[in-house]
Amino acid sequence: MHAREAVLRRMLPGYTAPIRPLPRSCMLRIKMYPASNGDSFLVDAAGTFILIDAGFASTFQDFVKADLASLTSDGRRLALAVCTHIDADHIGGLLEFFSSNGPQPRRIVEVDRVWHNSLRSMPLQPGEEEGIQGKLVLEALRRRGFGGTAAPGPISARQGSSLAKMLGHDGYLWNEGNGTTCISQDQQPLVLSEAVSVEVVGPSRGRLEALRNVWLKEVAKLGYKGGAASTDLLDDAYEMWCATAFQATAPTIRKVSANGNLRLADIYAPDQSPANGSSIAIVIKSAGVQVLFLGDAWAEDMVARLRAGKPATGPILFDAIKVSHHGSCHNTSPELLATVDAPCFLISTDGSRHGHPNFEVLAEIVDRPAPFERRLIFNYETASSTRLRSHASRSGTPFSIHIADTNWISLGGWTE
Repeated sequence: MHAREAVLRRMLPGYTAPIRPLPRSCMLRIKMYPASNGDSFLVDAAGTFILIDAGFASTFQDFVKADLASLTSDGRRLALAVCTHIDADHIGGLLEFFSSNGPQPRRIVEVDRVWHNSLRSMPLQPGEEEGIQGKLVLEALRRRGFGGTAAPGPISARQGSSLAKMLGHDGYLWNEGNGTTCISQDQQPLVLSEAVSVEVVGPSRGRLEALRNVWLKEVAKLGYKGGAASTDLLDDAYEMWCATAFQATAPTIRKVSANGNLRLADIYAPDQSPANGSSIAIVIKSAGVQVLFLGDAWAEDMVARLRAGKPATGPILFDAIKVSHHGSCHNTSPELLATVDAPCFLISTDGSRHGHPNFEVLAEIVDRPAPFERRLIFNYETASSTRLRSHASRSGTPFSIHIADTNWISLGGWTE
């Protein structure tokens, strides 16, 4: 951070440093925003900007909005905005963003394309006409809204519609068209410039269909007998249900103060949340630098996809890895850590829900031998990150702990 900006940040609590051009020696840099127990990242890949989730409404208003406005003032735009999956701590800030961004011509920032898997992105499933009872069920779900979570910064009252409805009505290029196809690991990498591409490594179409089918079974219990044909009402009800349906059933995570001798292999149990299984996971490549963003993806799915067609001679190396599901021991397995490695790991959470991140996940990351020092970068100090500061790597591999504090995290030869 420049000295003047450091002074301004101390004097003005809401001050956000302007988006500066990348030095030629920097291939990629990342902002990891304070998003409570959620996720929000802005990626600058050699001048190509990508937004991945936006946390809660308060995350967008307090941190993300000013940076996007700065892009516009600098004559830049978002090449891609990604909603990894429909969960309140990922989609809330995007609802706030697209509600505020509105139709052309008065936008905070121009957005070239959006990736978001909603109900209309799934292969259609036939059914009866909705009927009066079905419409009443959907209206009840829509009135429930996106609230009901324990996070600060509730979504504002004007956001009574789904992200799908906003994208469709405001004319965004959505899932490379009108939103009726899904973003999945089957598609070819997206080329954003000569130096920048985005590869989708998850989800599979099967995971998206599984989430849709869970939804259809649940609304059938409430009296809905229609199919999954796309309407605004269906999109609204589906997203509002998905955003909160799995909150109450989230697995209870053991606190870090419990038995300190346990290893990750002793406690790992696979995630079973269909919403997390539907998470978009991507690899961003920029001039030789590659970063793996895992969203909340299931570890088993990532191992299968990343290992497909590759010899199991050692871990696949990335320049940075965004750890899945805020460092939960249900989404990072010993097998996944044997499959991927990096000198930089990003962990996004304030530790306010489910005890994330699990200390055993962090310890397993740093305990492995490697020919490089690992940086673990958090957006908050948590009980687990504090405990890790006094941990000695079992392999002797050096590691360091950092708190991002909304500064750019630079990869690929950063110089000021």
